[in-house]
Amino acid sequence: MQEDGPAPAAPEPASADVPMEPVEEEIDEGELAKEALKAEVANGLAGARPDKAVVGEILLALEARNPTRSPATSPLLNGKWKVMFASGASPGLKALTLLLRSAQRAPKSPSGAELSEVGDAFLTIKPEQPRAEASVRTRLLSFENTAKLNSQLEAESAVRLRETYASAESEYGGLKLPFSNGAQYKRSLLVSYLDDELLVVRDAFGRPDVLMRVDSPAAPTPTGAAEADGADAADDEAPGAS
Repeated sequence: MQEDGPAPAAPEPASADVPMEPVEEEIDEGELAKEALKAEVANGLAGARPDKAVVGEILLALEARNPTRSPATSPLLNGKWKVMFASGASPGLKALTLLLRSAQRAPKSPSGAELSEVGDAFLTIKPEQPRAEASVRTRLLSFENTAKLNSQLEAESAVRLRETYASAESEYGGLKLPFSNGAQYKRSLLVSYLDDELLVVRDAFGRPDVLMRVDSPAAPTPTGAAEADGADAADDEAPGAS
């Protein structure tokens, strides 16, 4: 009978000195751009105006990674948004932006005190028409007032909205001023970025507004609104396309 040979030696454990290959973490470029934008506009309209060129570069990186395929028809649009960076592109904000600029150029009192002041601007979008209400609180001397502009929003494509101004309202004195049919103002808006926290809207010239949600996003509703064809969305992908 043949005797078995010695058992093969067990492999030696790897030396602790052998360096492990580093595991590369995947970088989310969209999340980086989003956080950079939030930091850049953190002071809102009341703070120092951020560098437009820096904001523009961040927006281009962010918009290229828009997570919402059809933002103009998405229920994520609905809710209350605070305007953090304004060019007057957002629904209802064109006229309110003029208010802001007028207040910034207003003369001061002999003591150096501000005679006028414009507070934060908000945009509320609802499912029913008129969908958009832009509001801003103003002060002139000791008189405070909340100006509101209401407008209708209709989806022109998966990424474009048609805005039609409907009425203006002043909280001071309860005055409501509807626009006549002959004076209705209409314009097209591009929703270039939308998620549950941020909204970016551009006007026909490509000028952006950046808004941050101040409420919880609405629960998804059953699919009812028809989304535009992919070709329509592709035609409108470039910021400022008209």
